[in-house]
Amino acid sequence: MHDLVVVGVPLTVILAGILFGRMDIREVRGEISNLRGDMNRQHAEVMVRFGQIDGDLRQFYHLTGKLEARIDALEKRD
Repeated sequence: MHDLVVVGVPLTVILAGILFGRMDIREVRGEISNLRGDMNRQHAEVMVRFGQIDGDLRQFYHLTGKLEARIDALEKRD
């Protein structure tokens, strides 16, 4: 266990430093920014679609209210 701590921890730190110090990290950052842009675009599309659904629901409930008023008027006539 002592050898694992004495050898394993510094070795892990050195390997992590080599891994994150490489030039590939720029590519990873570029990919992350591309993915972030795609995610923001898709979020905007979803919000537009929710706005359309909201408009459709408002129109539906408005029509439902009109129909209920007509039904009430017909029921009162009889």
